[in-house]
Amino acid sequence: MKSYDPVKAAYAVVITMVSLYTLYITSAFFYVLILSALFAYIIHPVYFFCIRFVKSKQICALIPLGTIFLITAASGVMIVKALTNEISRILEIPNNLNGFANMDLRRILGLFEPFIQTHPGKLTESIGAYLNSLVTDYVPQIQSNIFQISTGLSILIIELIVIVVLTYYLLVESETIATELPNLFPDRKVGVIFLGELNYIYQNLFIVYFLTCLITGIIGGVLYWVLGVPYPLIWGIVTFIMALLPVVGAGTVYGLLALYYILIEDFFTAGALIFLGIIFLSIIPDFVMRPKLARNRAAIHPAITLIAFAAPVFVLGPIGVIIGPLTYGFLLAAFRTRKILGTSSIKAESPDASSPDDSVVGSPREKAVESKAGRSVERPVQVSGECSKSGN
Repeated sequence: MKSYDPVKAAYAVVITMVSLYTLYITSAFFYVLILSALFAYIIHPVYFFCIRFVKSKQICALIPLGTIFLITAASGVMIVKALTNEISRILEIPNNLNGFANMDLRRILGLFEPFIQTHPGKLTESIGAYLNSLVTDYVPQIQSNIFQISTGLSILIIELIVIVVLTYYLLVESETIATELPNLFPDRKVGVIFLGELNYIYQNLFIVYFLTCLITGIIGGVLYWVLGVPYPLIWGIVTFIMALLPVVGAGTVYGLLALYYILIEDFFTAGALIFLGIIFLSIIPDFVMRPKLARNRAAIHPAITLIAFAAPVFVLGPIGVIIGPLTYGFLLAAFRTRKILGTSSIKAESPDASSPDDSVVGSPREKAVESKAGRSVERPVQVSGECSKSGN
């Protein structure tokens, strides 16, 4: 029986308390850390492509981040410009209403003088006093709302800056992270298989999903431009954003546009939006592009994908679109790792078995799955070693 060591016990207590306190003070940035890791994971293929031509890791990390920043800034400027133009058009009151709008309030109320007992002058004064009291009563609330909005905007800007900085460093250190991750597991073989399955699942859930939505937005922008819809680029961006939401989808955008053209009696454009939108923005992305992009990756049942993206939204809010797939993917990777390890143990116990059951267990499909899972993490490790040698 081991003797009790008070020094080691105190050391363990101190480490545990400091760890818990560290988690507590970092809890406000929990979502920021998750978004940074996910963002780095999604754009890592671009970083890995750039590292083949540019040997500087820092420059390769800045290229995708700078491109995304320029695209976002340009899209924001176009959206603000379009909104400004549309608002200015709305504020242009037709000539037949200008005269009525510019009439004195006393003259307007004077038209109803035979039907009311209060003199128009007193009525306008009472209306003015009511409006003044209304504004005075709501001034503190308006000031409070402005303060809350400015505070929330400041926090949002800080979080965005932290996300960008953390994403940059995660990209730069991605090779080291890929090398060291399997060593965090008690058994490196289990870590390699688990991380391989996790990589395949996250590729299917995030990278393939993101690329499909991006291509859907591009096709939508081209479709709107061909049909003569105003601001096709902006509507393409909106289609991409809506396609990211599994419950909403791109059909919301072209459906509302079709409804607008029905209201203005442009039935040809409305019908074209519905027909072409269903084909190019719904059927082709879901049944052609996504399966093709997910080829040679871990197949996930569409029902699991839908639940992973949609169900957590009702519990966690918008952040559930990210937390849900991360959680479901983690559990699915653990399940598949256990299945692969179980298959390996069965084959190890009966290497020369020739029964029908063994033919199913030791099928080429199972071997391919096992070897593919092992190579998924070992490949980044080998690549990281080659890149480090080339960098030196």
